[in-house]
Amino acid sequence: MPSKSTLQQLPKQVLLIMASIFLVFQSFGLLSGVDYYTDIGFWAAILLAWVINMFVTGIFAFAGFALPTHRLLPTRYYQVANPDQLKWFYQVFGVERFRKLLLVTLWRNKAQQQRYFNGRPDGLKHLEEQSQKAEFGHLLPFLILTVVSIYIIFFVQPVLGVLCLGINLMGNFYPVLLQRHHRMRLQRIAAIRTRARA
Repeated sequence: MPSKSTLQQLPKQVLLIMASIFLVFQSFGLLSGVDYYTDIGFWAAILLAWVINMFVTGIFAFAGFALPTHRLLPTRYYQVANPDQLKWFYQVFGVERFRKLLLVTLWRNKAQQQRYFNGRPDGLKHLEEQSQKAEFGHLLPFLILTVVSIYIIFFVQPVLGVLCLGINLMGNFYPVLLQRHHRMRLQRIAAIRTRARA
C-alpha cells in the first residue's frame, strides 16, 4: 500500500505530467508551423525563440519534477570520465560567471539553495541526485533545440534560428556543463572519503 507522503504527492505529480503533455502538444503545434515565420521581425523573433525554448525545455522540466526521468540514462553517463577536458570547457565558456549569475538571480533564495544541498556531508547524495535530474532536464532539450535551431537557420529565417540557438546555449548547454562540474567535484570528494576510510 502506498505511503501517506506518496499519496499526498500524487496530485502534484499528475498536474506536472499533464503540464508536460500539454507542452508536448504546444511545442508540436508551434514547430510544425515554423516554416511560416520567414518574414518575422527582430523583436518578434526574440519572443518566438524564447517561447520555443521554454516550451521544449518545459516538457522535460515538468516531467523531471514528477518522475525520476534521469534514470533513463545509464549511471555511467553521469560519471565524469575526463575531468581535465570538462575543466577546459568550463573555463573557455565562462560557466563560473554563469553560476554566479544564477546565484544572484534565480538561486538567490537561501532556502531554495538548501533544498538542493544542505551543506552537510549527509546531503552529498541528495546533491548528486538533484544534479543528475537537472542535467537530464537540460540535456534532451539542448539536443532537440540545437537540431531545430539549425533547421531554422538554413531553411526558415537565419536570425530566428541564431536567436533560438543562443537562448538554447544559455538555457540548456551551460546548465549541463555546470551540473557535470558539480559532479566532478562530488566524485573527487567521494574518492577522498574512500581513501580516508581505507
